[in-house]
Amino acid sequence: MKPIIFSGTTEGRTLSEKLTASGIAHIVCVATEYGELVMEPSDYADVRRGRLTGLEMYDLFKAEASTVFDATHPYATDVSHNILTACRASDREYVRIIRKQDSELFPENAEIHAFDSASDCAKALVETEGNILLTTGSKELGIYAADEGVRNRLFARVLPSHESITLCEEAGLCGKHIIAMQGPFSMDTDLALIDQFDIKVLVTKSSGAAGGAPDKIRAAAKAGIPVYMIGRPAEETGLSVDETLAKYFGIRSRMEIDLIGIGPGSKGLLTADASEAIGKADILFGASRMIRDFRSSKAYPYYRAEDIIPVLEEEKPAKAAILFSGDTGFYSGAGKLAPALRDWAGKSDSECSIRIHPGIASFTYLASRSGVSYQDAELVSIHGCSDDKRANSKLLRSVKYSEKTFVLLSGDKDVRLLGELLTANGLGHVHIILGYQLSYPEERVGLIRAEDCKLITESGLYTAIVINDRPEVRPVAPVISDEEMIRSKVPMTKESVRHLSVLRLGLTKGSVVYDIGSGTGSIACEIASLDPDGTVYAIEMKEEACDLIRQNADQFRLSNIEVIEGKAPDALAGLETPTHVFIGGSSGNLRQILEVLAAKSPVSGIRVVINAVSLETMAEINQVIREMEVTDVLVEQVSVNRSRELGSYHLMTAENPVMIASFTLKGVKL
Repeated sequence: MKPIIFSGTTEGRTLSEKLTASGIAHIVCVATEYGELVMEPSDYADVRRGRLTGLEMYDLFKAEASTVFDATHPYATDVSHNILTACRASDREYVRIIRKQDSELFPENAEIHAFDSASDCAKALVETEGNILLTTGSKELGIYAADEGVRNRLFARVLPSHESITLCEEAGLCGKHIIAMQGPFSMDTDLALIDQFDIKVLVTKSSGAAGGAPDKIRAAAKAGIPVYMIGRPAEETGLSVDETLAKYFGIRSRMEIDLIGIGPGSKGLLTADASEAIGKADILFGASRMIRDFRSSKAYPYYRAEDIIPVLEEEKPAKAAILFSGDTGFYSGAGKLAPALRDWAGKSDSECSIRIHPGIASFTYLASRSGVSYQDAELVSIHGCSDDKRANSKLLRSVKYSEKTFVLLSGDKDVRLLGELLTANGLGHVHIILGYQLSYPEERVGLIRAEDCKLITESGLYTAIVINDRPEVRPVAPVISDEEMIRSKVPMTKESVRHLSVLRLGLTKGSVVYDIGSGTGSIACEIASLDPDGTVYAIEMKEEACDLIRQNADQFRLSNIEVIEGKAPDALAGLETPTHVFIGGSSGNLRQILEVLAAKSPVSGIRVVINAVSLETMAEINQVIREMEVTDVLVEQVSVNRSRELGSYHLMTAENPVMIASFTLKGVKL
């Protein structure tokens, strides 16, 4: 006795392949020649073709079946009824293999009209205008073609089998109105057919991801046409393929996911390891321009976790490959996707392994083509973030202080932006080695000046090396002087006190800093200049001072300062949790500010530095230190004398003494 699978769907074929892989002998029943053709030849799978009557099913089950698995199409209700009846008569267990519904995969802007049956849909099509793409198969084609007006506008996509073509011809369709293709089909394929045949309405069944419904819906939504969808039969109960394998055969599905860097683009630059993984993949994911260059049974133009994971859950492929341009470790989408997949895999019912394959980065390829080494170069990217002020600021800093800066770009727009940034910021003297369509037949590598970037208008992919033969010496300490600050009459933390206060903050890379009572923004500018990867929120209640902060940030080209106009602590609401806080002015709200910060404080605490010039403020600081949970307390008084000229003499002039209190704030004591 053997398990018997009634197939004709992806689920049936997958179940058979899993049993074959585990060495389990079984019988597969298919109705058509095409159904037999798509089955993998195997010593373990006994494939039998032909439509069985109820009596023939009964005889088969009695003679050979241990358990019967019904993986026929959701719409083949008559067949399922006969299988179930024969199972009951022959006393064999009946297991229905179900296909999940995937309406959650449909785009929000899709226009979907649902119908209970093909007849209802056909009647509605009479009232439409324009060509119709029918993707429901050939068996019910006569229903749709019954109306001559509909038939003349009907383009039917059917299986490339003799039976399907015959049914099309019997329904009155011929020539270009018959699209004989074997699926599965990607969204791009559906979209191409819609465009080629000027389709105005797409007809499909709600057949789930396995039947390609989500991709059809996406294609229709992108083309701006409605979808007429035949709703599935009454909600089924049963088991998925994975549940069936686990319950009846003790087989737990295993999935291997490969995240692959394909290099600049040419297949010849793939590593052998990556090429093998792509060749073995059951499903490919990636941007359209990548997946079209590789052969696969299925390919989806997705590269985000929210799009990929639902397909993995539905398809349960043994091997999936996700393609990324360049190297997976250099400004790659793999950086975000890998942890998202690992998090999903930890919650999945399947065993899942994730492997990342490196590729040749564009900058390493350009280095080899230009003969420029990159071990002493800066590496930056404005690919996909050319409007990001912080990315542009990082680029300018790199070029300013480095002889060589490799820049990852998108299209010609980014090349022009690169030239504009450099010339507008006193770096127009640099030269640029520009790589175009690297690794492709149309590849070019040439040397241009920054001002000539505005002449680049040819679309394509670009990478650049910026050569600065006169780089400035990079400072290793704060360099903003009092004289450089735009001040007006707004109070400012003076240079010596500013340097010590910033030192006591103990900043770390990527810090999130509140500068409360920012004044002219001298503290904010000092911090932002030290760490371009950090974020500084300059909180200031006076409009004039806010304008000065923005002016100072602009003159020092500091894009990582965000000015918050308002009074603390109310102005702190909604801001991300800080790692460090400087308080130069509290307007009498010091206690309330610290209480709000204590409520925000993570387990590690917030490093706080407060400047005080009055004894009353210092007394308040001492009071809150006693009442709040703080550690690493240090209180210093700083008296600075600065020289000034008086005739031919230089006299020392005292500035007001400043008290600097620094501590780590953990929270409010109970």
